[in-house]
Amino acid sequence: MQDVAGVNSVRCGVFMCSCFSCSSRKVTKSATDITSKDGQNRILACKFSPSWRYFAACDDAKRLYLFQCGERWELVSNRAISRRCTVLTFTKDEQDVLVADKWGDVFRFSVTDPQKEGLLLLGHLSMLLDILTTKGDKYVVTTDRDNKIRINPEILLSGSGVSSTLNLLQRVRWVGMGVGKDGTIVIWDLSGKVLSQTTCSEGEETLPIKKLEWEKDLKLLSVIFFNSPVIQLYMLAADSMSLCRQRDIELTSPVWDACFDRNGQLWVLQKQEGDTLQVYTCQKTDSGVIKVGRIDPELPCSENKVLEMFNKDWTFFSVSESAPDLSLEYKKKETPDNYSIYLQKKQDRINQTQPAEPQAKKVKTT
Repeated sequence: MQDVAGVNSVRCGVFMCSCFSCSSRKVTKSATDITSKDGQNRILACKFSPSWRYFAACDDAKRLYLFQCGERWELVSNRAISRRCTVLTFTKDEQDVLVADKWGDVFRFSVTDPQKEGLLLLGHLSMLLDILTTKGDKYVVTTDRDNKIRINPEILLSGSGVSSTLNLLQRVRWVGMGVGKDGTIVIWDLSGKVLSQTTCSEGEETLPIKKLEWEKDLKLLSVIFFNSPVIQLYMLAADSMSLCRQRDIELTSPVWDACFDRNGQLWVLQKQEGDTLQVYTCQKTDSGVIKVGRIDPELPCSENKVLEMFNKDWTFFSVSESAPDLSLEYKKKETPDNYSIYLQKKQDRINQTQPAEPQAKKVKTT
């Protein structure tokens, strides 16, 4: 999976690596420095590069781990970050990893120079919840906890709620997609013009959106929700730039995460022992309808080998069962009057750096 928070290990095929052990080999810290409040060292954010050649992860120990993927993964670098990460991404050219933290700063870490320290790229007044780059890495798009989507360096969009996740649609005219806490998916162009809005609901209930996942070849959008076993699938109408709900996938337990692979298959991770990981094939019929079905378990393919290995190893996933949902924890707090607080802190720093005025000399009079 591309983005699974709350576990303390990264596993692929027969390879398994504990980020806790990686950090302990490179740096010596006290237990309070390398663990969260409950004593667990968790992965806070992780992602594959666009070509799936690299994998990056950040943990509670304030470390960035960069792996080169293959039959045997190789740990390329283990670097310190200044604050706990909320989200990370690779640039499209895979030259850098962009790491956003709880203070709203974005740091750039080189992939090609694995020993180079991170460089400050952007600063925000609020915690960042998602980050991506446009084609050719021309713009960096961020969303924060104060309801803002920023297309750096020049455009700022205000949202009606917390914009928790972003996606960029592949099109001649670049179009972005974001969500608010009211369960609404908004599609807009890079000038800030809203093209369409879609409210995700189940009956009369509006569902809070956890993540969007876009499959560009099928023009298919998967939507997962907080504490819900339902995945909603939408098709994008290119002429009107509106979303049309295709079908729902109903699981037996709340969905932890979901992502598309390079073949357009949807991998789903749910809170269910014995059936934790599922794979769905997605195909467009001649009539334009998306046909979705679980992969045939009798098919001799690599997907079924992966499913067999993971679904019989609940111990690997059980740590996530009791872990707090960090994404929900980040999103539920909004910072009131953040700009005024920022200006006051800035003035305090200026006052501290200014030299004290010399005292006036006393003149003795007779």
